[in-house]
Amino acid sequence: MLFLDEGEPTASAIVFIHGIPGSVDWFAAAAERMTAAFRVIRVDMHELGADGDFSAAARVAPLITLMDDLDLTDVTAVGHSFGAEIALELAAVSRRVARVVVVGQAPDYRAARIPTAAKWVVRPWAVRLAQRWTPGPVIRLVSRSAFAPRFRYDSAPGLAEALVRDFRATLPTSLAYAVGARADDFAEKPLDTRMRALDQPVLAIHGRHDHLYDSAETLARFAAAGADTHLVEHAGHSPQVEQPDEFVSVLGEFIARTR
Repeated sequence: MLFLDEGEPTASAIVFIHGIPGSVDWFAAAAERMTAAFRVIRVDMHELGADGDFSAAARVAPLITLMDDLDLTDVTAVGHSFGAEIALELAAVSRRVARVVVVGQAPDYRAARIPTAAKWVVRPWAVRLAQRWTPGPVIRLVSRSAFAPRFRYDSAPGLAEALVRDFRATLPTSLAYAVGARADDFAEKPLDTRMRALDQPVLAIHGRHDHLYDSAETLARFAAAGADTHLVEHAGHSPQVEQPDEFVSVLGEFIARTR
């Protein structure tokens, strides 16, 4: 598994798990702000599901091996979007994880604004065609829905290029799963149900202007499950990108409070 290992090697570890499509770049601003006090691990999840296996065991196995190899302790597992469920699953099976942070993800698809027809349209073969032939400017235009209305790409250095690069690099099967079978998995076992089964404290961070999941319903359900919650007023689906200073402040306070 590819990863970036930055910061203080003997400090408490933060493991950042990106979404789909996404990359380690989506946590670059947060990592830059936290390496002075923490050991920051950004994990590349691009190969997740390469064999078509999206089971919990398959998703967390490489991360468990990584944490064991690095002998990480007092780990804060931070998952954005698709990475949120992986962070929760990781906490359920590894005592190295001391706390979990869920970013930009609802408990299930009840609060989702994903078109019903998407699971019939977003097939691996269709994704491959889109990855090959969609011009970069179009990818960036479509990606606007992942951010708050007034967010500017140039406020996050390198983001405009990363959006295109990450879309083209994402496994088509992963995108197809995200808009298809993932909804069925969530319906069977929503994330707030998984939270209730954990011993570790959980923080849920959500942007008010998230176009994928209703922020009010999302945070209310996570709060009912016992999680701390934080609403980022001027952010959409990716508060760690849009408002990194606020994101890092809330994350740091949560870590300090739950040690």
